[in-house]
Amino acid sequence: MSLIDLNDEHRWVPTHVNVTVHRARGLRTKGRQGSRYVYIIIQVGKEKYTTGLVEKGSVPEWNEECCFELLPGILEDGGGGRDYPPGTGLEDAGVRRGYPPGSGDLVLTVMHRVLIGLDVFLGQAIVPLDKIFHDGMCPRDE
Repeated sequence: MSLIDLNDEHRWVPTHVNVTVHRARGLRTKGRQGSRYVYIIIQVGKEKYTTGLVEKGSVPEWNEECCFELLPGILEDGGGGRDYPPGTGLEDAGVRRGYPPGSGDLVLTVMHRVLIGLDVFLGQAIVPLDKIFHDGMCPRDE
C-alpha cells in the first residue's frame, strides 16, 4: 500500500530528498597515462549539485551529501496541477500534469575533467523518485 493511498488527513508526502554519493565503479579510463579526474553532477528538476573532483582513483570515493527540495505534488499521481477529464486517455497516461517530463527524477551524471576543452561524459544514472515513493523501497545496487 502506497502512502498516497491514505486519506488526505493522514497522508504524508516528502518535501525534500537527501542524496549521498559514496563511490563510482566500472568507470572507463580517460586522460593521458590512464588518469582519471572525475566528478558527479546530481540533479533534481532544475536544481543541481556538483561533487568535488577526485583525482587518480580507480574507484573514486566522494561520501558527499546534498539535499533537494521537491516540487509540490511531484510524487503524487499525475504530479499535481491540472485535472484531465475522464475519457480523454490522459488521466491514466502517467502524465505529470503541470511539470515537464523528468521533473521528479534524480539524475546522476559522471564527468571526466579535462584541462583544455569540454569535460567528457562518462555515464549517467536516472532514479525515478515517484516510482520509489509509490513502491515504498529503494534498490541499493542500482
